[in-house]
Amino acid sequence: MSKNNQQSNPESRRQQLRAAQEKAAKQERTRKGVIIGVVALIAVAIVGGVSWAVVSLNQQKQVVDTVDATYTVVVGNADAPVTVDIFQDFICPYCGEFERANGEDVAALADAGTAQVRIHPMNFLDDASQGTKYSTRAANALITVYKAEPDKALAFNSALYANQPAENTTGLSDAEIAKIATSVGVSSSVIATFTDLSNVSFADNSTQAAFADGITGTPTILINGTKFSGNILTAGPFRQAVEAAAAGN
Repeated sequence: MSKNNQQSNPESRRQQLRAAQEKAAKQERTRKGVIIGVVALIAVAIVGGVSWAVVSLNQQKQVVDTVDATYTVVVGNADAPVTVDIFQDFICPYCGEFERANGEDVAALADAGTAQVRIHPMNFLDDASQGTKYSTRAANALITVYKAEPDKALAFNSALYANQPAENTTGLSDAEIAKIATSVGVSSSVIATFTDLSNVSFADNSTQAAFADGITGTPTILINGTKFSGNILTAGPFRQAVEAAAAGN
């Protein structure tokens, strides 16, 4: 399958990514003491044709030369010495693990002026919510809050992950998403627009821009364009890496 064909058929690409993630997750869960990584899909040429192989996210390109930040939720000062890019999908379980372990540090680093944080809300796991398109609905809600009340966006993002539904369920209902938004102080007038789904194209574009940048799985965390390959599921290593980057190390 050619690269052009993959890009012209995003639904097929999403299905391939999804299948690869599920296969690798099952394999990794059998390894005691090994942190489960999100997997990526790459084409491997073999005699007689092309086959697909699953590789660890750690084997992807380590540096992203140019990150398209057009469709992102941005928190923090543009003059911060470090830029952190977080590629996420709201039903991705490891995205939830990252947020629950590191969310407070993400907010603190942005508040302190150490890092500008750019969240890339992706929706390629929509097929993991039994047809309700939870990834899209949650991303749309986050983007809506960001555009109307940007100071509430990071708290809302964290609250959605604190209440994250399991994969292959229907996800949170619109009413549950609205209740979570209320809990972090989002105004009722903004919440009332969630079901308009007016920012779905933003989420779609964010997803396609991520694919174009070479992002092949979630969560992917970049620190000044370099993929963070440390432990994302435990508090500490991520913050230490950001602070080291800020210090020029």
